[in-house]
Amino acid sequence: MGKKQSQDKTIEKEQSLGFSQENSEKEMNIDTSKDSSTSFDSTDIQENKSDSDMQMARQSHDKRREYLLAVALMAISIAMTVVGAYISIPIGTIKITLQFLVTNTVCLLLGKKWGGLAIWIYILMGLLGLPIFSEFSGGIGYVLKPSFGFLIGFAVGGQVSAFIREKVGKDTFACYFVSSLIGLLVLDIIGTVYGAVIMYGYLHSSMSVWKFFVAFLLPFIPIDILKCVISSLICTKVCKFVKISRK
Repeated sequence: MGKKQSQDKTIEKEQSLGFSQENSEKEMNIDTSKDSSTSFDSTDIQENKSDSDMQMARQSHDKRREYLLAVALMAISIAMTVVGAYISIPIGTIKITLQFLVTNTVCLLLGKKWGGLAIWIYILMGLLGLPIFSEFSGGIGYVLKPSFGFLIGFAVGGQVSAFIREKVGKDTFACYFVSSLIGLLVLDIIGTVYGAVIMYGYLHSSMSVWKFFVAFLLPFIPIDILKCVISSLICTKVCKFVKISRK
């Protein structure tokens, strides 16, 4: 009996040892799997972080490139506006410049932000004394001329045209043309009201209202509508080459 009991105890010890070894092996396997999963997780995190950094660097590079391109296009636009002011085409008793054609096209192509900024910079440069307005004039005294209101109208009307085109979101002739007509309306309103204020409020002119409209507005309307057509045709052909955000 004593021998049998000792044998049973021995068997129980061996079984308990076997179970403990199996448990330890399972725990080791679990720990190993945890370590491997942790290492995979850390690798994935590093890869995602690297991809995110590369994407941010690419976006920063694209923004910098777009900014430099926009500045270059603005400089070209200002130069074209100056040239447009210098070109004067006499038709009967009136003189036609290309300023509206240039400023409207610039704002439609570059957008209300960059295009409008280019026109405002042009106006500021002229007011600071550079002879870049029509007839090679400039200086702060230009604000007292009746025609200065049309310079303001170029900028505001151009931005309105660009805003409408951006809202519609289409690069079609109809979209550009309608936007240009609305911008032209804004231009004529600002220019005419400003001119009337200077003529009758500052210069105390005795010119009749009809003669004022004939001198400042009526003869230019059909010509400006033609400029809207030309500007719209140019924009439909050139817009695909402008690689900047127009919003």
